[in-house]
Parts: sequence; C-alpha cells; structure tokens
Amino acid sequence: MGKEYADWKLSQLSVTEPDEVEEEYKKVIATLPQEQEETITKYCDQIFNSGAETEEFFYRLGLRDGMKLRKTVKMVLKQLSE
Repeated sequence: MGKEYADWKLSQLSVTEPDEVEEEYKKVIATLPQEQEETITKYCDQIFNSGAETEEFFYRLGLRDGMKLRKTVKMVLKQLSE
C-alpha cells in the first residue's frame, strides 16, 4: 500500500471515513526525509504489487471455474428441455 495508493484511496469519494491506518501512514511518511520516504514507499509498493498479482491469479481461476459452470448448466438445461 504505497504512498501513491494511499493518496489515491484518500482522494476517492466515499461514504465512510478513510482508514485510520492510512491516515497514520500518511502522517509518518510526511515526517521522513525524502530518501527514507522513497525507500518506504518502494517497499510498500512491492507488497501491494505482490498482492495484486495473487489477486489476479485467483480471479482468473474463479473466472475459468465460472465459465465451466456456465457451460455445464447450459448443457443440463438443454438436456432437461429435450
């Protein structure tokens, strides 16, 4: 959850208040020297990106399973209507 993500999420219109953790993260990042801020931001971005890859992997598995299920349901419905 890098600085860019935190900034983006805080800028989104939402009915709920921004997460306290993200607010605290932003405050801490603002107190760091530029070099340390970049290091922490890169580290958080890597964590976020690795999570995004995992999420995409499981999304694709779910999509594939959903397409198989749809095909099976269509086949069963066709057999029932015959």
